[in-house]
Amino acid sequence: MAAGNTQYVLWRKDGHGKVFVVTRFHSRQHADRVCQSYQQRAHKQHYWVTMLRLRDTPP
Repeated sequence: MAAGNTQYVLWRKDGHGKVFVVTRFHSRQHADRVCQSYQQRAHKQHYWVTMLRLRDTPP
């Protein structure tokens, strides 16, 4: 897998149980910092980060 094919997805689950992608990052550290920032001000939402590996695209 080529470099740059991994992204980190910030997710949100709201108070009604609906799950949404908030945004994507190329750095796990950046994703974790933003996630922590959202968690500190959230009321009924839950935030987490997952890793997404993109497939290589054919030439």
